Amino acid sequence: MMGHGYYGNVRDQSKYIRQFAWWPIRSTSGKRIWMKYYYEKRIFYDNNGRPPIKGLHWTRIYTAEEYFLLKLTGKE
Repeated sequence: MMGHGYYGNVRDQSKYIRQFAWWPIRSTSGKRIWMKYYYEKRIFYDNNGRPPIKGLHWTRIYTAEEYFLLKLTGKE
C-alpha cells in the first residue's frame, strides 16, 4: 500500500515555491514573516521513499535569508 500521495517513481522528492506573505506567517525556525517573500519547501517523499500518510506533502517555510543560506551551503 503506497498511500494516496504516491505518483510512482518520481525523481524530484521536493520543490521550492516562492510566495508572498500577505498575512503574518511563521517560518519553520519560528521567525515571523509579513509583507515579504518567503520560500515554501514541499517534500513529497521521505528518505525511505514513502509519501506522507495525511496529505500530499510535508511543508517547511523559510525566509529569503534562510533560503539563500541553504542554497549557498548546498544543504537542500
